[in-house]
Amino acid sequence: MIQKSEPKIFVQLSSEIDSERFFQLSNNAKYEELHKPQGNFFFEVNSLLKAAELCKKFIDNYNLGSSNWNGGLVVDESFNFIARISFNGRIWDNEDWKIANEIELC
Repeated sequence: MIQKSEPKIFVQLSSEIDSERFFQLSNNAKYEELHKPQGNFFFEVNSLLKAAELCKKFIDNYNLGSSNWNGGLVVDESFNFIARISFNGRIWDNEDWKIANEIELC
């Protein structure tokens, strides 16, 4: 018997140095800023809710601010857009914030 498999989805976790504020920070804050993860990481998740939870954990774990957060892109195996998760954990149906509608999960 052939079983239907659920499509795989992946969420992007990403941060960058807040270059606008960097030189205003104390030395300790600069050290913390420089040790935040750099680049893009994609993790497989089984739902948009799990994707949002993983994003919030990443943000909390690395003490990211909204100016550091670059992640939240949710894609399928072929990198087709599915959703965007914003810094506050809300899930959106479009990358263009002007026309995006929030996806509310029950």
